[in-house]
Amino acid sequence: MIGSLFAQELRSTRKNLLVTVGVLLLIAAVALTLVALRVPVLGTLGLGFGIVIIVLITPIVLGLLAENYWRSMYGREGYFTMTIPVRGRTLFLTKVLYGVIISLLALVVTAVGLLGAASALALSQRQDPAIFIRDGLAAIEPWMAWLGVLAIILQLAYLVIVGAAIMTIGAEGRYNHLGFGAPVIGAVILYVVMQVVTFIGILFIPFGIRLTGPDAGELVPQGMLDGVLAAIDDPGAQPEVLGLGFVVTTIVVMALLAWWGARSVERRTSLR
Repeated sequence: MIGSLFAQELRSTRKNLLVTVGVLLLIAAVALTLVALRVPVLGTLGLGFGIVIIVLITPIVLGLLAENYWRSMYGREGYFTMTIPVRGRTLFLTKVLYGVIISLLALVVTAVGLLGAASALALSQRQDPAIFIRDGLAAIEPWMAWLGVLAIILQLAYLVIVGAAIMTIGAEGRYNHLGFGAPVIGAVILYVVMQVVTFIGILFIPFGIRLTGPDAGELVPQGMLDGVLAAIDDPGAQPEVLGLGFVVTTIVVMALLAWWGARSVERRTSLR
């Protein structure tokens, strides 16, 4: 049944997603072509413009997925969705898995687009794009690159799962008189709570990565509390460990809200 629901999600969103991403890529390609051809003035402006357009692809796709979730669950299509003979948790699971997969594909498109921007810059400087990109990537420590990629993937999954849960909880009967304002208020409250929880996690959860020394990049059972206390005593001191407690807190909050969201769909769905 999940396969059928996936197919329905794809049918209902593919046109909008493909057209939007296609238009963005076309605009970016025109801008980067001007860069590669070294067109005066326009070529200079085109690099920044093209990069901005490419970077916006993933956030815009997330926005389209959020609009589809709200419309298909609690908007004009909600009555049809709720007649599908599956449990509420199956609906929720299907939609968040679909959202995570599509947002990761958008991230891949963004990464490829940025490589295209780097190639255009290399051509504008009469350099070989492959060598230019290789040298640029070589300047980044491998552990930093992997940490960055994993952090972005985790953040994408968090946005999809938590975003769906907040919309679902905000649509419960006791809140739905506020319309889409309820999820917005919930998102603001959660943002503030997460700032506090993340800060505490980074300081106190004994899980970090060493930033300096010959063992830089190695995971260590240590948070950033000692580094922060050292910085208070000596403002010139540099932290030796980056606390990764935010990974733990993010996964825990994501799991809690996924459970809450699935339960809410199943027991407290209230269409206006």
